[in-house]
Amino acid sequence: SWLSPLAIAVITLGLQWPQQAATFPAIPLSSLFTNAVLRAQHLHLLAAETYKEFERTYIPEEQRHTNKNSQVAFCYSETIPAPMKKDDAQQKSDMELLQFSLILIQSWLTPVQYLSKMFTNNLVFGTSDRVYEKLKDLEEGILALMRELQDRSPRGPQILKATYEKFDIHLRSEDALLQNYGLLSCFKKDLHKVETYLKVMKCRRYGEGNCTI
Repeated sequence: SWLSPLAIAVITLGLQWPQQAATFPAIPLSSLFTNAVLRAQHLHLLAAETYKEFERTYIPEEQRHTNKNSQVAFCYSETIPAPMKKDDAQQKSDMELLQFSLILIQSWLTPVQYLSKMFTNNLVFGTSDRVYEKLKDLEEGILALMRELQDRSPRGPQILKATYEKFDIHLRSEDALLQNYGLLSCFKKDLHKVETYLKVMKCRRYGEGNCTI
């Protein structure tokens, strides 16, 4: 079942990734997966709410449906062999899914640094400026999982890393609005993929029957 955004935010603030120092006790693999899933859920919800708020504020009703099927909504993630659906993800190894997740997260690290500048009037409840920190935190969690699994699982395919364009912070033209609209759509889709991959891995390892996506 879905947790509320507030509940997820409260939980994630109290979670810590394992440290390299020997003085810290090892964190169970199941806890690493739980932490990562919660963080991915929170980011996906934040991305979805940001997208909806931007759409309501800047995109006329008649343009919303046409843009979703046009080139403006084309996402970089569609150029890599990352699974598109839950059933496809089930066919990939944990290490492959972690690598795809890492690539998707890292592709957004530069663009999201411009996200808060786009909302000069605190349009999206003042949290958009923390998206970069949250992405870096999730990246750290993915890397922690990869370190735990690297000796047990085959490595995934090596994929050329790329990044998305920066958000246009000026919003002075229709093209700029549509570019940002498309980027926010891709951001939402990519974080949903990461959330899906992490849930698939956690569920098949620990057999949680109530793990719905």
